[in-house]
Formats: sequence, C-alpha cells, structure tokens
Amino acid sequence: MKRKRALSLALAGLMAFSLAACGSGKENNGDTGNDAGADDVVELRWLNKCESDAEAEIWQQLADLVTEKYPNIKVTIENTDWTSYWSKLPVELASGNAPDLLYMHFSRASDYKDSMLPLKTYIDEDSEINMDDFYEGILECFTFDDEVYSLPYDFGPYIMYYNKDLFDQYGVEYPDSETDWDEFISICQQLSVDGNYGTVLCSSCDYYMPQVLSLGGEIINEDGIFDITGDKTVSALQQIADLINDGYAPRITDTANTVWNWEQFEAGNIGMLIDGPWTVTNVTNYCDFNVGYTTIPAGTQKVTTINGSAIAGSKETEHPEEVYKALSVLTGPEAQQILAENGRALPSRESVRSYYYEAMSEQDGLQEAIEESLEFGIPYHVTTNFSEVSTILNSGMDVVFAGEATAEETVQDIQDQVDAILQ
Repeated sequence: MKRKRALSLALAGLMAFSLAACGSGKENNGDTGNDAGADDVVELRWLNKCESDAEAEIWQQLADLVTEKYPNIKVTIENTDWTSYWSKLPVELASGNAPDLLYMHFSRASDYKDSMLPLKTYIDEDSEINMDDFYEGILECFTFDDEVYSLPYDFGPYIMYYNKDLFDQYGVEYPDSETDWDEFISICQQLSVDGNYGTVLCSSCDYYMPQVLSLGGEIINEDGIFDITGDKTVSALQQIADLINDGYAPRITDTANTVWNWEQFEAGNIGMLIDGPWTVTNVTNYCDFNVGYTTIPAGTQKVTTINGSAIAGSKETEHPEEVYKALSVLTGPEAQQILAENGRALPSRESVRSYYYEAMSEQDGLQEAIEESLEFGIPYHVTTNFSEVSTILNSGMDVVFAGEATAEETVQDIQDQVDAILQ
C-alpha cells in the first residue's frame, strides 16, 4: 500500500531518532567481521590451477571454509588447467585485472614475487598461525630476502604409480624400491603388448626431469644454471625418448595437454607413470583398477625431485587484510586436512600430514614410496624466467619425443634459445 509523503518523512525521522538514541547498543557494532551485513561482503576472486571436476569440488570446499570463518568474505574460484593458467595469469596482472588470490608453483615464485602481496607483516601480527608447522624446504621456495610471498599447501617427491591389474594380467613382477633402469626397461617390454604400453610420457619436463637425474644427467643445477648439452644429459634424454621410439610408451598426441599422460593411464592400458602424491585423487576418482606405488627406478643414481604449490595474494588487491584472512584459512590445518583426505595433497603442514596417509592407507605402497623418496630426493632446481625456459625446453623435446630428431640434434638449439632469454 502506498503511503503519503508526509507520513513517510515522519516515520523516517522517528527511525533516525530511535537509531541515534540506541547508538551504543549491540546493533551498531558494525566493525566486527562476523556481524557484517550483505552490503559489507568482500568478494575475492581466486584464479586457480585445477585439472578435473573432482579436484574442483575439493577447492570449492576450501573456499566455503573461508566464508564459514569469515562470513563477510566470499571467495569465487576461477579454475583453469596448468598450461592455460600460466598464459592467463601474466595477461591479467599486466592488464590491471589481477585476481585477489592466485595459485603459485614453487618453480614460478621468483618470477612473480613482485606481483604477490608480501605477507610477513600479517604473519607477525597473527597470533594463531604456526609457521613452524610448514615443511621448511617448501616454505623457503616462497620466501625471498626474508619476506614470505605465498603460503604452501602441499609438497612432495615424484614417485612411480603402476597398474597392478595390468601387471597381474601378464604375470609381470611388480616394481619396487630396488628396481633399476634396466629392469624398468624389461618390464616395459613385457607389458607393451596387445595395445598396452609399459609407461607413458608427457610434454611437461616436470615428469621426466627425475629420470634425467637418475640417468646421470642434469639440465638445471642448484645455482639455476641451464645446460642441456652435456653428454650424460643428452644420453639421458635420448633414452627417455626411446621409450616412445621403441614402442614402450605411446606417442604424445596432445602436447598442449599437460595431463595427457594421466588420461592415458586412467584408460587402463599403461603400466607405469611418474608423478607426485598430489594426484592420488586421480586414482581414487578415475581409475577402475588397482594401483601400486614405489620409488622411481635408479639409473646411475637413486634420486628424485621434490616440489610443491602454494596460494598467494595479489599485490594489487583492494582487500589485503581479507586476502590474508582467506590465505590463512585456505592453507590452514582444516583446509589441508580436506586436501589430504581426498588425496589431493601431501600437506605442507606436519600436524595434518597423517590424515593423508590414513585416508590413502589402501593405496598399496604409497606411504613407503613417499617417505623413502624424501630421503634421497633433492629440490627441483629452476632458472629465472622459468615459465619461458620450460616452454622452450618442452617444445624442443616434443620434436625428439615425436621421433623427428634426436636429442643430440636438438639440444644446442634449445640451449641457444634459453641463453637468449637468460642473458
């Protein structure tokens, strides 16, 4: 029912008087985060790296945790795959459309530190956060000149997954921590029949870098020096490429897809795959067969690489305090427990790491493979501008993996392109 203007004004005046009289009452306690009304909600945009629908559901649970603790903060996730993420992020940062929250990988952290929100001041004022709970080796990857730029949620070594059902079908003995490169090749030979393959590769260097090291090569040393031309490195790269050339691994048909290897493994006709503990969620959600785990086969040495991921805030965010609050939840114990129980992450926090092993206890050999690998694992060394460097390396090796050239014919061109960037 419409009311006359005079009556409306009178009522408005009476309401204003009543509110003023109650100014010291509870209803006016508007500076408390949990009492904020709808108009006070801060929306944070999170640009995230995500590879599957099952994983997306896990990340949404973490975003919901933020709102549960801070009702005035809403986190909206924009998920994209690995390759698209590293194309999209620099464009958004340069265009002034920076997300409030962003995924960060240890290998890219040094390249993006000027775009990330420094966190040390917020950490120092946060009486609830326990920084000693984080695995020191991965936290250091996101710390530069004593300033923390990201909070890690996972870490781990590259290990070997294997399809137990396929091994059983052909009566092949499972690989274990004593399996060496020659035995690995023998297993590949035995399994590469009837349209099956012993192993699978991927265009991303992350997956084959541990094998290069185990075969005595080294592409990037601990000082960040890139040299792909050494004899042992060239030999290692060719031996890895020959897994495809000899028919022990399928040709890579989608080089832009950095989870192409997982898509093949999930189909059930691949014997072995190398990846970290953060992708066990793929096994639990997409594999219709039994999977076992062990360490990467030794070549001239027993070695693997260790890396991890984090979440950061944008330096350009208009809501730095809310961003830090969100980060503290997204990388906090409860969030990492969710990641652990879903097999999405080996928690960077020691206090909740046991949840991962408990939830994944039926995954045969997983805990043993991880813990043994951590004993001989080394940090995954990277260069500056690693995003560009890895793109050059991946593109160059795609030619070798396709059988269009040998490693010896290709490495100098890769080296020259990398040198042009780094110099």
